Amino acid sequence: MKEDLVYPAIVIKDDEKGTNTGFFSILIPDLGISTDGESVVDAYIKAKEYLCATVDCAIKFDCEINAPSEFEKVYKDNKENIVLLIDALA
Repeated sequence: MKEDLVYPAIVIKDDEKGTNTGFFSILIPDLGISTDGESVVDAYIKAKEYLCATVDCAIKFDCEINAPSEFEKVYKDNKENIVLLIDALA
């Protein structure tokens, strides 16, 4: 089940916050996950950990979880930001 869970994520840069390199937020809209960091790598790592924990919890407690959206649709709706894929594999 986990191997099928690859979610599109939206990276948003906020130059107003953080260090001189900016501040980054990552959103996984299918699951309502959002996190941030002082670099894209930092934000990505946090988002992946959050996604893995969410999926693990859903499996443990036998809860349904939203299926990933099509990457192309999320990309088309968010062309002003970076869109990438994050998998739920630890």
